Order: sequence, then structure tokens, then C-alpha cells
Amino acid sequence: MLAVNNVTELKPVTNLIQSPWVCLDIETGAASDDAVQKALAAWKPPANIKDTDKIEARRREAETRIREKSALLDAAQILCIAAKTETQAVLFDGMSQEPTTIPNWTVLSCGSEREMLIAFRHWLDSVSGEQTILVGHGIKHFDLPKIRAAYVRHRLKLPYCLIGEQPVTDTMTLFRRFSVEHGDDYYVSLDTVASSLDIERHKATVSGADVPRLHQEGRYGEIALYCCLDVEVTARAYLLMSGEAGDLN
Repeated sequence: MLAVNNVTELKPVTNLIQSPWVCLDIETGAASDDAVQKALAAWKPPANIKDTDKIEARRREAETRIREKSALLDAAQILCIAAKTETQAVLFDGMSQEPTTIPNWTVLSCGSEREMLIAFRHWLDSVSGEQTILVGHGIKHFDLPKIRAAYVRHRLKLPYCLIGEQPVTDTMTLFRRFSVEHGDDYYVSLDTVASSLDIERHKATVSGADVPRLHQEGRYGEIALYCCLDVEVTARAYLLMSGEAGDLN
């Protein structure tokens, strides 16, 4: 496992050029109680259930599920965004202003979700063009909608490439073309992709489900590292499956 250490100075992002692809991943924290209550208020029982006791049981089940998975709600805070191109690897940290270092990554400690989004927009507008492919694992139905919603929530302009019909490659969808076992699976984990494609996966002591708890415990470095490692694996999977990896013969 790579170590995360405090540093006193961060290197600025330099030599910005338009990249053919940008690989992204985000980590989210638990939603506020107000957001959870709003989601609970919007819940409706299945139309075919009329029994009061059964409706109440379903409501309790829904409440438990919403609270446990509150990091998936639209209103849940984005804690960090990891982004990698052919030449850069940048982590945008919205959790803390304390400088952090991750080997081979530039870390921008922004201190808040809003400041993080502004920094990310500036960088993404600089490195992306109309043909830049946005890459991620589950990116179409999670990362991109969450990022767009966060900009709107903070009344910020979107990065240009998140406004229109930008090319997007979701490695979860792409992988189904490379697997008989998982070709019909609705959800395929990044660990499964890494194992199937024989991609080295650094041993992680946490998973995505642990992130809200780690955030509450102030273990920001572990979250940042986890996000970066996921992007490393996702980018490698994309390059292998798209035939662009430099070590292919």
C-alpha cells in the first residue's frame, strides 16, 4: 500500500494540453440528515401492496437502505475527484486544506467541495477538447451525474465537456465485450475487471462502502489514496481494452 504523507508545498499543474482521454473517479460522503429525510418523504410503497403492516415494513426497509446508502443520493457531498490523462495524475481534495502527497500524483487540497469543483473545472477545461473521451468505471450513471449535480447545487458553471454530448467510455460496459462470464451482468466491480484482465491491484484495506465512515473519522488520506488507486486501475483497463496500452505487441 502506498503511503500518504503531509507536505508543506504543492506543485502546480503545468504543461496543460488537450488530452485524448481523461479517466475520472469520485468518492462521496454520507448525505446530510435533511437530504435523507427528503428522500424518505419522496418514497412511495409499491402500488400492488395495500396492507398497512406490509407498507410500514417496506417503509422501514427503505429507510434503512436510504440511510446506509446515503452517499449515493444526489445531495451527498463529493469528497474528492481523481483524474488521470496520458501525462498527468491529479487529485482534487475537497475534504481538507492540509497538504497531502501521493506518489506520482499532484494533490490539490481545496478545503471544500465548492473550491474543489472550481479547481477541477479550471483543470478539466484546460486539458479537454471536443474529442476528449471521458473514461471511468460506472461513470455514466454515477460519477458524471454526481459531478454535474454538484456544480448546479453550488450554482457554478459546468466544465465545457460536461455540458454537451462528450464522448464517454464506461469500462464497466466495455468489459462486458471481453467476458463470457460477466457479459450479461448488470454490475461488474472494478476488482472483477482487474482480476479478469490480470491488472495488478494494490491491496486496499478499505472499499467504497467504507468511505463515509472514514470521512466521519477524519481519515482523509486513506480516502484520497483509494480514489487514486481506482483511477490507476480503471485507466489501465481502458488502455488494454481499447488497444492503446503501450506494452501491447
